[in-house]
Amino acid sequence: MNRIFSYKFLISIILLIIGNLSFTAITPDQQALLDTLPPDQRAGIMEKMMKSDDLTAELEEVFEDDPTLIVRPEREMDEKEIQESLCQECIYGYNFFKYSPSTFAPVANSPISADYVLGPGDKLRVNYYGNIDKELETYISREGSVILPQLGPLNLMGMTFKDASDFIKNEVSVKLIGTDISISLSELRSISVFVLGEAYLPGKYTISGLSNVSNALFVSGGVNENGSLRNIQVKRNNKIISSYDFYDFLLNGSIGSEVKLQDGDVIFIPFIEKKVKVGGAFKRPHIYEFREGETIKDAIKFAGGVTSQVLPQSSVELNSVDPEIFTRKLYYIPLGSN
Repeated sequence: MNRIFSYKFLISIILLIIGNLSFTAITPDQQALLDTLPPDQRAGIMEKMMKSDDLTAELEEVFEDDPTLIVRPEREMDEKEIQESLCQECIYGYNFFKYSPSTFAPVANSPISADYVLGPGDKLRVNYYGNIDKELETYISREGSVILPQLGPLNLMGMTFKDASDFIKNEVSVKLIGTDISISLSELRSISVFVLGEAYLPGKYTISGLSNVSNALFVSGGVNENGSLRNIQVKRNNKIISSYDFYDFLLNGSIGSEVKLQDGDVIFIPFIEKKVKVGGAFKRPHIYEFREGETIKDAIKFAGGVTSQVLPQSSVELNSVDPEIFTRKLYYIPLGSN
């Protein structure tokens, strides 16, 4: 009886140690205590200690504070050097890419839009309920199909998430009377896109399947000193499907020209064609990229308008060079004119 009591007392001490120490912190004295136990009890306690160690590692991984921003390689310097190294003759928006998010992987509960196009690598979570009660997860194959119980292979290639959901639900209603189904995306695939032309670092990039043009620009470091931010072309199957203007997002907060990217898309950055330098009593004096058809009123808007010290009857000085005769011309235009 005393021997049984001593074993129980010994096990209690060891379990108390488990609650306070990880498996990797066992001391020689603690190991000696374990060696005095019968093999089956010793194995059980060791298993609990290993589980405790795994739990500690998982918690450390969850709370690990990884940086969410990366810095362009040549800009690993102090703040004064960074300010001095910024391109003063580059168009507005170039230096915006100094810091780039290290990842654009969406959070697990990020909502999926109905027009998201499914592709190989996406994982579907399917729930049957009614006459059949079953839950499963399955990947879309390289051929674009999924195999579902009682339904067999279903081809979802090129379908949006909404179209695929409607298609599968229709198949269930026809083939499985008394059973309904719900479908969600549990894991998103990655896609590869090309960022070419006057990019900061041209090449092929792997990004989340929910990424758009601005995400790809940040990942690739933006444009180089000659690259346009207002005429960026998005090409799909060798055709230009959209022209992206980063100023819409940067100056107006608009995402109207954003494009959801698909695997194999090409983002081509052409040269800057026109620039205007806005200086003096403006809120944001800088060099701005100009597009065909824009006026001096647009240039003032880019610069945030004039400061509060400027009188309403003031004039704007327009200094330009005639490209045909290489002669500089000077105009004075009343503030508020086009």
